[in-house]
Amino acid sequence: MLADMDENAALVQDDTGTEEIQQERLTIKGCIVPDKTELQERILKAPGDVIVGDHSRIEYGISGYDVFIAESCTLKGDVIAEGDLRIGNFCDVDGNLVCDGDAFIGEGVMIRGKLSVAGNLDIGDNVMIEKGFDARGDIEVRNPMPVILYIFLYVLTMLRIDHEEEIDRFIEELCEDDAHPLMLPSKTVLDESRLQVQTSIMIGSGCRLHGQIRGEKATVGSNSTLFGSIRTTDSIAVSSGSEIHGNVEARNDVIIEAYVRILGNVEGQRVTMDENATVEGVIKSVGGLTIQRKKR
Repeated sequence: MLADMDENAALVQDDTGTEEIQQERLTIKGCIVPDKTELQERILKAPGDVIVGDHSRIEYGISGYDVFIAESCTLKGDVIAEGDLRIGNFCDVDGNLVCDGDAFIGEGVMIRGKLSVAGNLDIGDNVMIEKGFDARGDIEVRNPMPVILYIFLYVLTMLRIDHEEEIDRFIEELCEDDAHPLMLPSKTVLDESRLQVQTSIMIGSGCRLHGQIRGEKATVGSNSTLFGSIRTTDSIAVSSGSEIHGNVEARNDVIIEAYVRILGNVEGQRVTMDENATVEGVIKSVGGLTIQRKKR
């Protein structure tokens, strides 16, 4: 797939105007945490690819298959890629970079640990590596393609999309794909206390996360465990078998499915919950509480 993307890159970069339009159009419109993602003690571990939007602050390490970090991000922890790794211009990584494939390091990147690359290394100007590097393949010093454009091409290649207008539809339908990547949108804040984004948040099934969740909307898949509260400016839906160790607060609807357990309060304009769900705190609902019962 990466070879196809690099061929596409050559075509795109020949047209500066087209590149600017594409970069402007590429906005990750949601935070997507795929099934079986775990936020461990010091690392966010994804089962597949990882995409981090520009100007994000991540105070954990990141582990995934192909890992893409867009421009001007700050990370406090090791970044581990089982496949390829791309770090955008002017990122600051307070940890080691470990890549089992090829690595592409943008201009002005600061690496406060060691860079280890099993494949080839493309590295930009003014890159600082405090503890040295080990690259077993070819090394080339140049300014790699901006990661924001590379993510655009990743989306096109993954779905063989031919038209830019299909990108919006792809993002909206991404949560239905079992193999979609972990996606953190631009300006994400992930630290010991919270995961905060300016978009909706979709958490998959079988996830285990720590910290408060903040966003526009939130959906939690089945059998996930969250050690923290959820607060949104719109709605929240929690799927069956999940457990929330904190409050669930939304300005609009809150939907709680069967066998969900909430160890905290629930607040929303309207609250709908299954008769087999458990809330161990207070339920506040201006628009009323609806208990869904199965037909006997």
